[in-house]
Amino acid sequence: MVPRRNIQSVSPLGPGRSGRARHYTLAFVALAGLAIGGYYLLRPSPEPVTNANAASMVTADHAQVKRASFDITTTANGELEAKNQIEIRSPLEGEGSIVEIIAEGTKVKKGDVLIRLKTDDLQRRVDEDTLSVESSKADLVAAENGHSIQVNDNENRLRQSRVKLELAEIAMRQWMEGEVKTKRTKLSLDLSRSKLEIDRLAEKLQRSWKLHEQGFLSKDELEQDELKYIEAQTSWTNSNLAARVYEAFDFPRDEKTKISDVDQAKSDLRRVMLNNEIELASKESNRTKARKQLSVQETKLAKSRQQLEAATIAAPADGLVVYGTSVERRWGGNDGPLQIGRKVYANELLVILPDTSAMVASVRVHESLAGRISKGLVASVKIDAAGGKTYIGEVDSIGVLAESGGWRDPDRREYTVKIALDLDAAAALKPSMRCEAEINMGRVENAVAVPIQGVFSDGPVRYVYVPSDNKFQRIPVKLGRRSNAFAEILAGLDEGQTVLLRDPAPGETISQPWDKAKLELAGYQLDKDGQVIPEGGGAVQGARANAKQAAKAKSGADTVAAKPETKSDGKQDPDKDAKPTETVAKSSDTTDADAKAMPAK
Repeated sequence: MVPRRNIQSVSPLGPGRSGRARHYTLAFVALAGLAIGGYYLLRPSPEPVTNANAASMVTADHAQVKRASFDITTTANGELEAKNQIEIRSPLEGEGSIVEIIAEGTKVKKGDVLIRLKTDDLQRRVDEDTLSVESSKADLVAAENGHSIQVNDNENRLRQSRVKLELAEIAMRQWMEGEVKTKRTKLSLDLSRSKLEIDRLAEKLQRSWKLHEQGFLSKDELEQDELKYIEAQTSWTNSNLAARVYEAFDFPRDEKTKISDVDQAKSDLRRVMLNNEIELASKESNRTKARKQLSVQETKLAKSRQQLEAATIAAPADGLVVYGTSVERRWGGNDGPLQIGRKVYANELLVILPDTSAMVASVRVHESLAGRISKGLVASVKIDAAGGKTYIGEVDSIGVLAESGGWRDPDRREYTVKIALDLDAAAALKPSMRCEAEINMGRVENAVAVPIQGVFSDGPVRYVYVPSDNKFQRIPVKLGRRSNAFAEILAGLDEGQTVLLRDPAPGETISQPWDKAKLELAGYQLDKDGQVIPEGGGAVQGARANAKQAAKAKSGADTVAAKPETKSDGKQDPDKDAKPTETVAKSSDTTDADAKAMPAK
């Protein structure tokens, strides 16, 4: 029998099908659902299922347990991306409009012009900023000159104040050491002269009295001598009084005046020094302000010139021109395509330059399988846009965080896996081409296996339905390695047994608790309370769901519509809410209608 594999697809009506095929498929799914629902409502009681006729029941919803070899693969859909690409965004700080643009899809070399933006406003801004720079330069020159003039004025005023202080100090010393001594000497001499004159005139007057008594001197001459004596006494009194007045009044007054002149000169010097500091600080502030203003204007001019130059956008490296609007439209962008006259905004994505010499396939893998994918795994990638050619590659990276399935399936979680492709020189691949990747996670050789659709779960217990009398009985099994199509049975089943590949209808199952012996035979461990100890195996949920989604997507004649996975008590399994990626059949030797992967012989 030819091997068949399950291949993941983003949608059962995904890219690659024609519109007519979509309509046929939708109609067929609806009719199949109605037919199956009517069948279960109107059918007679089910024919008893016995071990005797189990071998003949290998149909669309039954399969025999047998040895098989199968690849552990998962198939995912996605699109191509350049491993290295450069995003070119609008360098303008405001709005701009396109006056020239290169055609999308053009291969360019480094330095080739991609886009030219309108520069009228930018040129006007450059002109205005140039005038502002010249004005700021003139202001700086004036501020520099004002500072220099202020420095000279400060030096002159300071020098004059110091000279005034020195003159006041010299005048004080001159007065103290010259005028005061001279004055005191003169007063002392006047007093001494007056005293001597009194003494001389007193002796003369006595001789005059004696001569007058003897008749040798006339009365008039005596009176003249008496008058001179009185004048000498008056002169001595005046000299004595002048000396006392000078010491008591003139000297203190002159001393205070000279000291005041010195203090005033010192005060004037301090005031001049403070004023000089204030005036110089003001001129320094004006100069600093002018320098900063010039720097601001020069920076603004340089920025305006840079914006003017940036209006011509050149390719920073070789690559293929892809418009940013082409990418944004895929994600719901509303702006129109890039074209001459269109406005562009600050930091808007304009062009992407992917390096098409190194491409990766970016595909999404269900979270149940992501843990089994590691860097370096070999994968084959089919690209429909390249004539269906398949390229070999290897896993380059796995996404760190899972991504939601979007509004259609918000509970689904998938990881982005990037596969580096081994391309030949003639490969003409482009980003965003749809691709289909099959990742090989290993191979199982000659193992007892069942289709993954036949494996169910009840908490930590994995089980299958096998015929028992006229119903189906749950048999616990221990699973080994699994793929999207098959699960390896390590314990619990024997070759040749028949298992059910669908959810049993109400009344078809035997309701009974788990048999401890069968659980232990299947390798399950029980705790002290008799409860099954959970172990690994959650990935089967996603794998089984993949297979059931494939059956639902294809709605083939030999498939059964997938229903929500149920437990033995008939309740819906909450784990089923996380829908894995839907699958469709893939095989070069099989038809799309056959959605069940069969073991390789």
